Amino acid sequence: MKRITTILALTAATALVALPATAGASQVDRIAKQECKQEAASDPGEFAVEYGGTGKAAVKKCARREKREAIRDCKADRATEPTEFAIEYGGMGDSAMRRCTIDELR
Repeated sequence: MKRITTILALTAATALVALPATAGASQVDRIAKQECKQEAASDPGEFAVEYGGTGKAAVKKCARREKREAIRDCKADRATEPTEFAIEYGGMGDSAMRRCTIDELR
C-alpha cells in the first residue's frame, strides 16, 4: 500500500511540475544570465566590485557562480531529502536536477 501511495504521489508531482522535462541546460544558462543582468542593473557599483566590471565577462562570471551555487543547493537537497525532492521535481535524474536548478535560480 505504501508503495502504491508513493507511486501515485510521484505521478501527481510529475504532472504538476510547471517546467517541461525538456528544459535544457541552455535554459538554465539563460535564466542565470537574466538574473545577473538584473543584479547589474539594480546596483552597478556593487556588481562591478563583486565581478570585476559590468560587461559581458562580468555577467558570465556572475552566471557561472549563480549556476554553481544553485546546483550545489539542489544536490544537497537531493541528498538530505530524497523523497521530497523526487515528489517536488518528478524524480531523481538529470531532468529533476535541472528543474530544481531553475527553481533555485529564480
